Formats: sequence, structure tokens, C-alpha cells
Amino acid sequence: MSSAEPVSSAPAAASDWLIRLNRADLITLASVPLCGIALMCALQQQLFSALGWLFLAMTADAMDGVYARRWGLTREFGRYLDGFMDVLIYLAMPALILVQWGMTGWWAWVLIPFVMAGCIRLAVFNQSGNIQRGSQLAYAGMPVFWSLLLITPLLLLQAILPATFKPLFQLVLCLVLLVFSVQMVRARPFFKFTSVRQMLSITLGGFILTTLMAAYVHEEMTLGSALLAALYLQVPVVIGGVAHMWCVSHNLLPALVRPLHRAYFGANKTWRGLILVPLLTAAGALLLSPVEWLLAAIGVTTPLAGHSLLATGLVAGLGYVVGELPNSFYKRRLGIAAGEVPEQRKYWFIALDQVDSAVGVALAYMLWLPLHSPVLVFYVLTFPLVALLVKQWLYSKQLKNSAT
Repeated sequence: MSSAEPVSSAPAAASDWLIRLNRADLITLASVPLCGIALMCALQQQLFSALGWLFLAMTADAMDGVYARRWGLTREFGRYLDGFMDVLIYLAMPALILVQWGMTGWWAWVLIPFVMAGCIRLAVFNQSGNIQRGSQLAYAGMPVFWSLLLITPLLLLQAILPATFKPLFQLVLCLVLLVFSVQMVRARPFFKFTSVRQMLSITLGGFILTTLMAAYVHEEMTLGSALLAALYLQVPVVIGGVAHMWCVSHNLLPALVRPLHRAYFGANKTWRGLILVPLLTAAGALLLSPVEWLLAAIGVTTPLAGHSLLATGLVAGLGYVVGELPNSFYKRRLGIAAGEVPEQRKYWFIALDQVDSAVGVALAYMLWLPLHSPVLVFYVLTFPLVALLVKQWLYSKQLKNSAT
């Protein structure tokens, strides 16, 4: 026990638990299972897959503070918890990946100042937070998350070049980590990302790049590639959904705005949607033609390879609109009007509104494409989040009446 350990004289809280976690804390803790998957990938020498999962953990790390401020949930405990996650994501896991890559023996000694400087920098941040730089906030010292941004491109480059260059890359990595270690503990301001768009571009872009690289170097089918495949299959559906909402907002084809069956499905399920959504989703699938060609040229196989993009889009769009019908029928039987979300069990119905179409599209894809089970599972799990983000964007552009 440290002699400097604080002693609290406050009475114990009237609870069986040390702390009550809030929504922002749960976003922070999402890094733990993501790092766990990265750990398993690293131990199986699937290093680019491991890096991909760390970029997803980086996404959770970037978003927890954003939503904590948005929800009014900022507190010291959240900052401390975030610091522990940073040690895991940006220090411990990168060090393990580098050891698995071949940085062993004398080369591995550079990892000691790297981890030590990172821990010092995080401890200082927990004590004093950000600093003011003119009219903007800045980091005190180079932040630890740059470890992923420095290590990843070097490992990508080394994988592309002949194996004879590996000793050179080991030397370069050692020098980069030493310079980085010094910069983490230097008392100078460092640029702080403030735009959510910038942060997501870096984290999700890193996940996509490393997962594609995992396929390029022929790593086995992993959870990372299954997740990326599921997200890729959502692109035509997202394009079709956005295009359909644009048509709705501009009242195109008003003659087709007739309910499929008002008593069964309500007034919002119309013939326009049944016809337009599959057609627009097919158009969205056709827009992937250049991507399919480019990936095929570098030897990466996608779930859509060898299948008609037009037909696949039609199948996905039809699965989307048909998947919504049982939910609409269920809500009409409960007496819930079309477009309304009841206050009682509100979040249950919000979740159901996102999952119904996800299940419909997943079943349609399952019947049309030879997909692995993890891809279908990830499709159903991630589709609600993607749908909510798209709906919030549509709401901000005044193309939708609500963000749910």
C-alpha cells in the first residue's frame, strides 16, 4: 500500500456496489471486449486484425467524452476510467503486437520507456487535464493515442516490402518509439482533435485499412473481417434509405402514396416505399462497382464478389421493407398510431424499429449470398446503431421528422 494513498472519512454509500456506472462509462468500458478480441488476434499472429480492433476501441475512447459532455455526465471517475482504458489500448496492446511482430530480445527494451512515459503522461493528464492554447484547448504533451497512428503505417509498409527490410523497420520503429516517448512527457502543447468527424474518420478509417490489409496478407477469416463485411453490406441499404427519404421529403410520385393496408400496417407503409426502396437500394449497390473492381484488383474478395450488384440491391431493399411489416402489424394491434413512439417501454419500441429491418435484410442476404454466420450476426447487431446515426443525420438535414 502506498503511503500517499488517500483515506476517505465519508460514510459508505447506501449501495452494494462501489460506483454506479452511467451511459458514458459503458461507452468507455466497450474498449475492454474490443481489446480482448485484439488480444486473441495478436496471440494468433493476426496482427492487422488486432490493430483493427484497437482502432474500434479507439472509437469508443474518442466518443465517451463527447457523449459525457452532451449528456451532462462528466465526472472525475470517468476521466480516471478513461485513463485505465488508454493504458490498455495505446500502451499494453501495441507493445504486445510489436513483440508478436518480432520486436524481441534487445529490440524489446525500447518498449519499457514507451510504456513508462505513456503512464506518466496519463497520470499528469488525470491530475491537470487539458491546457489552454490561445482560444483553443490543447494536450499537455503528445497524447498516447498517437502510438497507433505511428505504429500502424510502419507495419503496413513493412508487410508490403520484401522481408529483407524487416531489420531496417525494427530500427526505425525503435527510433520512432523513443522520440514518441520523449514527446509524451515534454511540457509543451500538442494539437487536440475537437471534431467528431475528424475523430471518426481516423478511427474507422484505421479499422477499415487494417482489416483490408489483414485480407491482403491472407490472415484467416476473423471477427474483424466479418464486422467489416457486415458494414460493407449496409452501404447499399444506407444509400437507398437516404435516397428514399429525399423522395419522401420532396413528395415524388404522390400517386403511389397509398397505404399497403391501413388497418394492418398503418398509413406510413405505402406502395411508394415498397417500390422505391428496392430500386434505390439497387442503385446504391451499383455505386459499389468501382470499389468491387479495385478490391478485386488487389486480391481482396468481398461478400458481393461474383454476384449481380443490381439483383443484390433489389433483394436487400425488398428485405428492408418486408422486414418492417411485422413490427408495424404488431404496433397496430397494440393501438399505437403510425409514426408514434409510446412513452411506456419507449426504448424497447425504438430498438424494435431499428432491428426489424436489420433482420429482414439479413435474412434476404442469407438467402441470396453465401455469408458466414458471424457476418449475419454482426449485421443485425450493428445495423441499429448505423440506422440511428443515419436518421440523426437525416433529421439534421430536415429530411426526416424525428431522429429515431
